[in-house]
Amino acid sequence: MAAVVDKEKCVGCGACVGACPVEAIKIENEKAVVDADTCVSCGACEGECPTGAITIE
Repeated sequence: MAAVVDKEKCVGCGACVGACPVEAIKIENEKAVVDADTCVSCGACEGECPTGAITIE
């Protein structure tokens, strides 16, 4: 499973980008985008997201 971003909640702050240990997240068009092939489902991004836009599924 990989991290999933709720585009309605994401404000594009980038906190998740800095938290990701494998650099699987980037900001595109002011929203976080997760590379599911790179994501290791560690949950680091989920804990850093101030709006609760990221979940591990």
